[in-house]
Amino acid sequence: MYFRLIVLFCLLMGAGSLPLSAQTQFNFSDSTRVSLLTCSPGNALYSTFGHSAVRVYDPMSGMDAVFNWGIFDFDTPNFYWKFMRGKLLYQMGGQRFIDFYSEYQYLQRSVVETPVLLPLEAKRKLLNTIETNYLPENRKYKYDFFFDNCATRIRDVVERALPIAYADTSRTIKPLRRLLDEYLVEMPWSDFGIDLILGLPADQMGTFRYEMFLPDYLGKNLPHARYQGKAITGPEVQLLPAAPLPPSKAPKPLLLISIIMLLWVGLGFLKYKLPVNILDRLFFVLIALAGTLMLFLWLGTDHLATKYNLNVLWANPLYFIALGSLGGKRKIWLWIIGGLCAFTLLFFPFSPQLFHPAIIPILLAVMLRCALKIPLFKLPN
Repeated sequence: MYFRLIVLFCLLMGAGSLPLSAQTQFNFSDSTRVSLLTCSPGNALYSTFGHSAVRVYDPMSGMDAVFNWGIFDFDTPNFYWKFMRGKLLYQMGGQRFIDFYSEYQYLQRSVVETPVLLPLEAKRKLLNTIETNYLPENRKYKYDFFFDNCATRIRDVVERALPIAYADTSRTIKPLRRLLDEYLVEMPWSDFGIDLILGLPADQMGTFRYEMFLPDYLGKNLPHARYQGKAITGPEVQLLPAAPLPPSKAPKPLLLISIIMLLWVGLGFLKYKLPVNILDRLFFVLIALAGTLMLFLWLGTDHLATKYNLNVLWANPLYFIALGSLGGKRKIWLWIIGGLCAFTLLFFPFSPQLFHPAIIPILLAVMLRCALKIPLFKLPN
């Protein structure tokens, strides 16, 4: 599950591994048209939050190409290690529009086209900026989940080419984590896992520009851009409809975890101690492994969104050390991890980081198991 979540985190809004050898020849004329393509979420793990691309069509030369910034090369040396550590370079790439259209038609994902309407000279500047970005020396970039991805790159290309301003930006803005939640209603376990691995950067308040890390919000917000007082986009056109995504049949994390934790704690009151001792060690190891992964994503990677993760208060490698206290006389480590869980529970409503409610039964279960293992009428040795 955790590997899948890391893959999801790294591939969010990526287009996948389109052929890097596709070389689109630029041949612009004054009749060249530019548009934003916004693609709906799909069933695949990497397509959870949709995708954005730019279409460049020149009826004079017949050029009809799609450019996106979500491409990576599986042949990169040490691909998976770089992938895990956030050091894998993404890049801009191009493909024929007919291939792009056929792919999304096959995947049954919607594609909405929003034309970019600009005076001739401004359009030339935008096209030149896109062409410059497509040069081999400029294609690659260091991907960042919230602040530098396939959607924000399009926003930045427009802003770099033109002195635009945004109008009508006064509506309520959500924290970045809450924006992700909109897409995870039918993916409760992905929602739980993402809440575990994302740290404090995900809880900062979004801004009108920051919202555009999501393709849907790029499609919603870019029409508010003004150049010389006029909107830079025209009415959107739906090129492809979307098939409805199937509802989740999995039990909710809070329910399932609550049942498992109740069974764990309940077995502790039985006469036969071997099963519960096995479960104690199993759950301590699982929580320790989860905490080790969180620390690795915080300290050992370049992923900004996973840094300063307050979930390490209750899930951390100290559980490995506490394994020795389960059957020994020195209970100090049980006091420590039980106390950390109690602190997290008390801190829960006031935390600057939004904790997932499914951790509450885990916190309570660890506290109760520690309490049952500690002779509370004595001070710890």
